[in-house]
Amino acid sequence: MSERRAVLLLGHGSKLDEANETLRRVASTLGGSGRWGAVQAAFLQMERPDFQEALSGLVNRGYSDITVMPYFLYSGAHVTKDLPDELNAAVDRHPGVRLKVTKNLGFHSKLIDVVVERIEELEGNGSTGPETRPLEDLEQHPIEKESFRLIDGELGPTGFSPEELGVVKRVIHSTADFDFKDIIRFAPGAIEAGVGAVQRGCNIITDVKMVEAGISKRRLNIFGSKVYCFSSDEDVTRQARVAGSTRTAASIKKAAGYLDGGIAVVGNAPTALVELIKLVKSGKARPALIIGVPVGFVGAVEAKKELAASDLTYITTVGRKGGSTVAVAVINALAIEAAKAELR
Repeated sequence: MSERRAVLLLGHGSKLDEANETLRRVASTLGGSGRWGAVQAAFLQMERPDFQEALSGLVNRGYSDITVMPYFLYSGAHVTKDLPDELNAAVDRHPGVRLKVTKNLGFHSKLIDVVVERIEELEGNGSTGPETRPLEDLEQHPIEKESFRLIDGELGPTGFSPEELGVVKRVIHSTADFDFKDIIRFAPGAIEAGVGAVQRGCNIITDVKMVEAGISKRRLNIFGSKVYCFSSDEDVTRQARVAGSTRTAASIKKAAGYLDGGIAVVGNAPTALVELIKLVKSGKARPALIIGVPVGFVGAVEAKKELAASDLTYITTVGRKGGSTVAVAVINALAIEAAKAELR
């Protein structure tokens, strides 16, 4: 069934956030079509998640039928050597997973149409270079637009404000799960706090690399916001070992100094959310907003209950559901709302 099939879209990777964001936008748009259960961007160099991280993430989510699409124009060394090496390593790690590989982009007549369109755009507006915009073009791709139309039709009436509803719909779009309309919770003023923090160029701290990778850096770059995740740092690993804690909890401790006026985004680790609440209550961290949506069977429900019972400014979910995808959808929705506000 299509919902159990996943696509891993593999690109080169760049030091430039905007270049990496292009591949993520392609993956997001493909994912919005509903033809596959998940579409995940991955990178060979200079950006995360790499091939093995992205593949393991899909496998951990229950996908065993995965198609790899090399998003490369030419059949160079990355396609002919690096990718086969990655596939061999993946087969050893995940023997029960069925991997298929498509052709790379290469030559295709539709690419000629794109080239012609680009040339005609330039000739049509008399411009001498790439069109520049102070903010990202917020017009939806037709597939995404159709997805949101379908969501509107099925969602029905809700008690959310228009701004809250924008977040809820983006979460549903990312998960294809309408349960979130019943289980997502907003503290009073949460949307305003999050949008305002983004517009001020706040720091954004995540609990895991998967959340960090999914956040739209291009939208945040408009405001000067930076995204940090310390969970893979060597000093964090050492500290977690000494303290007998999880790495994500230790990484949140390290992040305390970055959080004043910022946004904490916890999508995976309940222990990170518990540690964050402790830091805030003790006055060691003062985030403008906590997005606390860890997923799972152990500790997730309790951590989110503690957050909801606090007087902190939060966006959370009730019960076991949540996860990195939900966390990314929430922060990206806030970034979109911040960009729209700039255009008003």
